[in-house]
Amino acid sequence: MSETGSDKPNTEQAFANFDLKAEAPEARKPAVRFAFEFPQLLDLFVPADEAAARERRSSRILGVFAVFIVAAALMLASLGPLISEQADDPASLSSPHTWLGLGAAALGIFGTVLGLLGSRRGASRRKWLQARLKTETLRLFHFHYIAARLPEIVAINGDEHRKQHYIEARLLALERLKVKVLADPEAELERIIARKEETSFQSIAGFEEAHGDAVPPVAEDVFAAWQVLRLNWQATYCAAKLEHRRPDGGMTPKGMEEMFERLAWFFVGAIILIHVAHFFNALADLRITALEVAVIWVALAALAARALEDGFQPMREVERYEQYRANVRVAEERFEAAKSFPAKVEALRAFERTSLEEMRVFLRTHARARFLL
Repeated sequence: MSETGSDKPNTEQAFANFDLKAEAPEARKPAVRFAFEFPQLLDLFVPADEAAARERRSSRILGVFAVFIVAAALMLASLGPLISEQADDPASLSSPHTWLGLGAAALGIFGTVLGLLGSRRGASRRKWLQARLKTETLRLFHFHYIAARLPEIVAINGDEHRKQHYIEARLLALERLKVKVLADPEAELERIIARKEETSFQSIAGFEEAHGDAVPPVAEDVFAAWQVLRLNWQATYCAAKLEHRRPDGGMTPKGMEEMFERLAWFFVGAIILIHVAHFFNALADLRITALEVAVIWVALAALAARALEDGFQPMREVERYEQYRANVRVAEERFEAAKSFPAKVEALRAFERTSLEEMRVFLRTHARARFLL
């Protein structure tokens, strides 16, 4: 189902890697099934995908914990005025005020160190990005190889000998991908972040030129399967990411963005109300010190929310998915407008190049994210 039409896409299977499993009826036709099924690649993808989910979860738990620890330290430190009012000698080493300050400082240092540890190369966030680089590189390679060798797929047309030759050549290309990218994902990640000398899929599987104007029947089958597994599935995935909640109840970037926006307005309102109360407190000379602390606590809570937002990057994620969804729509329009076989092949290949760049933008965005207060 395409998102570009008036019907809303079904996003319940958006996170099930439907595209790599090639379960669509269009990809099950005998003439094209061998091209869309790639069990060896799927065997590499599944453990990497599980590792990515595990490391992502660990990274975010650590980041949130670090921010909360530092925020708690600052809130404890702000209790100084209240403690000082009740202490006989606030400067004494045995006074609650002194111990409160020492405890707040220790917590602050601990939380900051945790946040910095989350940014090092061996941290779970870096492992998450490495694992995600593996999975998306495998996904992109699978469809890039189809795009690069599409004229060959069409020419095979059920010939078992040529089909076997294609499968063997694809396995050799996968081995080259392992050597160039998968064996050292950190090196490739560094190249992507630096925007310098990123691995080109063309160096792994070169393009075969498409000739002739008419679209062969087998090519029609390939195009139909590709549209379902790539254009439609990518559109559905973007739509799922831009919904308020995931089908399993998890939070999407869109939902997270809206949550942080609501929190920001809540803190603004709370600060205004506390300042109004502080004004009347001063006017009536009530000397309620807790109001001063309340202002500081609300401001610190707002700062902590901002630090979490910087770590999760929901706004950038939403913008990225909206932009990518627009690219999918444009790609579908170009593909439909192309009439000749070479034109359709080029439209297909252009989309695969766009998808590769989108993956690199994702990695750069999260490589720069920090859970630091």
